[in-house]
Amino acid sequence: MVGGGVGGTSAAVTLVRAGVSVCVLERTDYSPWRPGETLSPAAHAELRQFLAPEPLETEGFLVSYGLEANWGSERPHHHAFLTNPYGCGWHVERRRLDLQLARHARALQVPLWERSCVTHLEREGSGWRVEATTPEGPLELRCEALVDATGRSAQVARHCGVGRREEDGLCSVSAIIDRPSSHTEHLLRVEATPLGWWYAAPLPENRFILTLLSDVDVLEHHDAFRPAGWSALFASTRHLAGRLGELPEVRRLHVRRCETSRLERAAGEGWAAVGDAAAMWDPLSSSGILKALRTGRAAAEALCSTLGGDSGALERYADERAEEFSRYLSMRQANYALEQRWAGEDFWRRRLGAPSGLERN
Repeated sequence: MVGGGVGGTSAAVTLVRAGVSVCVLERTDYSPWRPGETLSPAAHAELRQFLAPEPLETEGFLVSYGLEANWGSERPHHHAFLTNPYGCGWHVERRRLDLQLARHARALQVPLWERSCVTHLEREGSGWRVEATTPEGPLELRCEALVDATGRSAQVARHCGVGRREEDGLCSVSAIIDRPSSHTEHLLRVEATPLGWWYAAPLPENRFILTLLSDVDVLEHHDAFRPAGWSALFASTRHLAGRLGELPEVRRLHVRRCETSRLERAAGEGWAAVGDAAAMWDPLSSSGILKALRTGRAAAEALCSTLGGDSGALERYADERAEEFSRYLSMRQANYALEQRWAGEDFWRRRLGAPSGLERN
């Protein structure tokens, strides 16, 4: 398992429960900030099932009662979770969630090396030889298969010569601030603007995350990568600025590429990609954590079938990911088509037309 986030631990736990020996190499110690702050009701239900019989620890999480969106009109749209069959959602500290899943994997006797970096991959017969650096020194492993859970970099797939198909240039610019004392509602708020869209969500420990999403060139043009420019853009929002009031001084921004993209092939001989390594979805879908959980489990099941003699299991897994991505693209275009107020602006014009399908190797 290369990568110890949600997708990697989902695959690892599924495999070890099936009696397959696994280990996980994670490049961080789970302390750096990680994107992904809201668990949908469906994702929360999936997590509870994944961790069973252990409970999902929600200490430090904040319950989410729904979302409010200014999208397609000046009048806000409300979507409450109170009637959702899966219950409410949660605002989470993503690092805490990933660390909880890593602890769960370790409780099942999964070796998990933090601060480990893969330095060499090589096919050896029908399996793999993996070299890595760890805090304890060099590590060499031999395994029958690899799970690529390395996110957007898709390290294993890239090593296998698999290219990535990009559909847009979406990028997020976020600030984490102290939660305004006037803001006590546990809602995810979304607002469309001429240059892109914003979301605001409360976080544990009386903090708040504000994120602007647009294409890289649009963000550069509007000086959004500098705190002063970003703050000026937030102040110009029609609804969020009024809801949250004047912000404290923003000194640090978190920038992350989050373009819609997918691998040309999500699996191959002896490997499978999961989560963002397989495909990145627009944060508008609110499906990143759920997708990582489900693809991790599906990849593990395909690998189990392969080890059991089913030579077509990984190919079917790759086909399923391609079909899933195609359905997602249709849903993405339909969601953006709901906002027609700024159809002539670069950001919106690009999303109201056909996907670009840029190639990147």
